[in-house]
Amino acid sequence: MLRVEPQNRPILKQGIKGDWVVFLQDQLNGCGYGPINLDGDFGTQTLAEVNRFQKNLGLKVDGIVGRITWTNLDKHRKIVGWIPEWPSSLTLRGTAGADSLQRVQASLIPEAQKLMGALPRFWGRYFQGNLNSGAYFRATENQPLRNAGIRVLPISRQTNRVDETQQVGEQLGRLHARDFLNNFGESYLASQQVDGFYFFLDAEPTDPLSVGFYIGWSTAVIKSSTRVRLLPALYLNAADSTTTKNLSTAMKAGAQCHGLWVANYGNNQALITPWDKTKARVATPVPCKVLLRQYAGDIKNGLYDFNQMNPFLDNQELVLKRLVLPPA
Repeated sequence: MLRVEPQNRPILKQGIKGDWVVFLQDQLNGCGYGPINLDGDFGTQTLAEVNRFQKNLGLKVDGIVGRITWTNLDKHRKIVGWIPEWPSSLTLRGTAGADSLQRVQASLIPEAQKLMGALPRFWGRYFQGNLNSGAYFRATENQPLRNAGIRVLPISRQTNRVDETQQVGEQLGRLHARDFLNNFGESYLASQQVDGFYFFLDAEPTDPLSVGFYIGWSTAVIKSSTRVRLLPALYLNAADSTTTKNLSTAMKAGAQCHGLWVANYGNNQALITPWDKTKARVATPVPCKVLLRQYAGDIKNGLYDFNQMNPFLDNQELVLKRLVLPPA
């Protein structure tokens, strides 16, 4: 297990840097404080939020995070969708996944498994409110994915408009969320959800995300159903600093982001290898963690992209349950 009990964690205070400070910042965010960018620097904002947390819980307000503060952070009620990521020097391989522009047919799955060296447990597909190229088509895709036990990772596709206004973000968020809900049915989704389903916005570096668009999109996604909880999340290129800076600003203005899916191909080899933390790092720190990395793209003449889940997340199976196993 990656879990480290409070008494075995380092004592943190202002001026310290490193992965355990990232964990602290993420814990505070999960408790509803901040939001703090996960930069690993115990600076003035982190200190202020530690002091506020200690004061609110009746602890000694000294800005020092030791066993008692760690224990209370662990026990504190977390925001919906939050999951810890543990600092570790282990070498681990994350849960495998694929995504494709093409509709999923039964024949694609064993080929993807052979290329990756692992059966994909999730498959990214687009939801865009129409039947244009790339859109999920339940009549033909539900069954092969269901038979293989593969969950659908839903993607809100409007890559050339994510730099536009809040109003456009709201319009597209409503349209794409409704497409997702209609494809699987709200009754089915409500019966399957644990605490919600991730819904990823596709942002490409050619048209970086704007603050207003993300605020509008994420708000519309959250409000799209009274029966099914959708958890806004973001796909982005690792080097896209405009998108990360604007996401951070949007979150500090109240927008929700429950995780990142980072594209960074490295050597672009199809075979899945151990998780590379440096390749999963985004251009500038934001107040949410990396859930997935797209490590290979345009495999087999553009047919597949390949992904893996962050293996340092506390519960990868719970992350999978926030994706959709299609109905029979």
